[in-house]
Amino acid sequence: MIRFIAGAIFLLSSLTAAEPLRVLHIHPHRMDEMEDAVYASFLERALEQAAAENYAWVLLEINTPGGELTATFAIKDHILKSRVPTVCFVNSHAISAGSLVALACEKIYMAPQGVIGAAQPITINQEGMQKAPEKVVSAARAAWRATAESRGRNAAIAEAFVDENVILTKARDGLDKKAGVLLTLSATEAVRLKIADGLARTRGEIPVFRDQPVVFISASPTFREQLLSFLLHPAIAGILLGLGFLGLVIEIRTPGWGIPGSLGLLFLAIYFISRIALGLSGWGAPALFAFGFLLLLLEIFVIPGFGIAGIAGIIAVVVAILWSYGVRDLSGGLWVLTIAMLSLVLGVLLFFILLPRLAGHTSGSRAGLFLNETLDPDEDESDQRLRALQGELGRTVTTLRPSGVIQIGHRRYDAVTGGEYLEPGTPVRVTGLFQHSLLVEAAVTAKGKKKPLPNQKRRKSSSK
Repeated sequence: MIRFIAGAIFLLSSLTAAEPLRVLHIHPHRMDEMEDAVYASFLERALEQAAAENYAWVLLEINTPGGELTATFAIKDHILKSRVPTVCFVNSHAISAGSLVALACEKIYMAPQGVIGAAQPITINQEGMQKAPEKVVSAARAAWRATAESRGRNAAIAEAFVDENVILTKARDGLDKKAGVLLTLSATEAVRLKIADGLARTRGEIPVFRDQPVVFISASPTFREQLLSFLLHPAIAGILLGLGFLGLVIEIRTPGWGIPGSLGLLFLAIYFISRIALGLSGWGAPALFAFGFLLLLLEIFVIPGFGIAGIAGIIAVVVAILWSYGVRDLSGGLWVLTIAMLSLVLGVLLFFILLPRLAGHTSGSRAGLFLNETLDPDEDESDQRLRALQGELGRTVTTLRPSGVIQIGHRRYDAVTGGEYLEPGTPVRVTGLFQHSLLVEAAVTAKGKKKPLPNQKRRKSSSK
């Protein structure tokens, strides 16, 4: 009988025991390992997951030196709109953008060694880090103030995180701060000034979790989020653009359409689509880029010389890249564009100068990487007849950029240069064979000048 009663009591207590709190835990390294815009998207999805799966709390553990301002505003908005209560654990640093993320949470607890503040907006350019324009500082100051007010915290202290010109008094704000000093608080100061709700050495010591069983479940990024974070990293984005440019440059310098041009378009498509996927850019930027590229093709293959179309094409390409970053992050666009140009220059040096020379030393090739004169034993009869023309002189019928048509005697042949552009009527000499086309170079006179066509002389004399 006693055993029966004891068993019933145990069963009843187990049924009535409180279920453990389910807390969705977002680790601090998530903010560091993901690009800011991707982190904003990841956090939005995690908060929606917490609401759909009835989590009791969302714990954001923060240890960050800051981030990009536009993405930080998005992160702040997602937290303020969360349908699940949020608690922030500042595990060391909530500097710059991290302070706004902390202020947006309903509860803030800090490790004893933690600090919060120092949120003055900066821009990065060729001269290094500089204070952002007053327009940006004013917008940031308003965002920090409104966020603090929405959570019942001291708005003046939040503004002092952002603007060094904010003055605080001990009687009104709990501490004195003169103009010209940016505010950063230690953990004990933040608690005393009621910016933070308390101290905690670990997440388990946070009061809302301390006196009851808790299950912490980590939020993990999806493969898509990890991939986008990788692609949106400024260095990777710049390299993608540089490789895209390089592929198109190689394609322009070789006849037909092949792998380099296809890869170039693929790299450019990856760059733009990765930004469109997160809503960082619309389709206008890639459309403008395509328009600029078409203008450049028109300048190269149709219009002689280099004029308005080429200049307009370059401007359109540059504006399209900056547009993909938006007005708020022009410095980021300039930084990525700089990396792209460096990648392009290095690629051109590698493919058009270094490797052709290496190929020339090792295989005896005269034309280098793309125009190799090695003899293929499996050449068909037509190729052998073309190779027999090596050393013959002729004239260009069309512009060679670098491919086109030449005439030898009374016959016309497809031809390609080693990279130089030749105008119609330019004397050329056949130096070899490349992909079923004659490989030619400009023939020069004893004085080192190209021979003009006789009809060119007649046109010049008749125009006088």
